[in-house]
Amino acid sequence: VLFGGVIFSSFIGILAVLIPFLARPREDRVISGGGGYSVSVKMENLTPPDQIYVPPAPPPPEGTKVPETVQYVPPVVVDTVLPSQSTQVATDIALASQENVIPDGTGSGYGDSLIPGGDGSGSEEPLFLVEVMPTFKGGDLSKFREWVAKRTNYPAAAMENKIRGTVFLTFIVEKDGSVSNVTVLKGVHPLLDEEAVKAISDSPKWSPGLQRGQPVRVRFQIPLTFQY
Repeated sequence: VLFGGVIFSSFIGILAVLIPFLARPREDRVISGGGGYSVSVKMENLTPPDQIYVPPAPPPPEGTKVPETVQYVPPVVVDTVLPSQSTQVATDIALASQENVIPDGTGSGYGDSLIPGGDGSGSEEPLFLVEVMPTFKGGDLSKFREWVAKRTNYPAAAMENKIRGTVFLTFIVEKDGSVSNVTVLKGVHPLLDEEAVKAISDSPKWSPGLQRGQPVRVRFQIPLTFQY
C-alpha cells in the first residue's frame, strides 16, 4: 500500500509538471544549421492598416527658384508702313520702273504726260495751273509730244555704250509763248541729258497761257525716254 501511494504521488507530480507545458500555445520552429540548434519563431496574424501614410516631399531649400514653364508664342507679323516711307519708296519705284522697262524698236520717246503744277498765285513767278493753259501750234499737248519725238536724236555714243533711260525735265512757256529755263530734274547720263535739253529748247513758240485774261508764265514738267 505504501508503494502504491508513492507511485500515485509521483504520477500526480508529473501531471502537475506536464499540464502547464501541454497547455502552452504551439510555436512554429525553423531548424537552422546542422548542430541540432533550433530557433523559435512566433507567427502572428498581421492586420493591414486601413490607409498607408506617405510622408510629403520636403520643401525646396531657401534661395532655390522653381523653374517656370515658358510657352512659346509665335510672333505676329503686322504689315505696316509709315506714310513718309511709303511715299518715298513709291516715288523711287515709279522712276526706276520707267528706266528699267525693256524697250523694243529704235528711236527716242517721250513721257505719257506733261505735268503742269502750281497754285495759280503770283504775277511774275511761273504758274503751274492757270485758267487757260498754253497750247502748241493750235493743238493740245499731244502735238508737242509728236514734235519732240521727231526732233530728238539718239546720240550714237549712248547707243554704243547701251545707255538708256528717262530724263525728267522742267521748262517755262513765257508770256510771249517762247520756251525758256529748260532744266533737268532727274538725269540718266550727260549724253542723254544734253540731247533732251536741246530738243525742248528748240521748241517753236506756243500760244501763252492766260490768267484773268492776261498772258502769264506757265511751268511744265515732262519725262523724255530714250530707248533702243
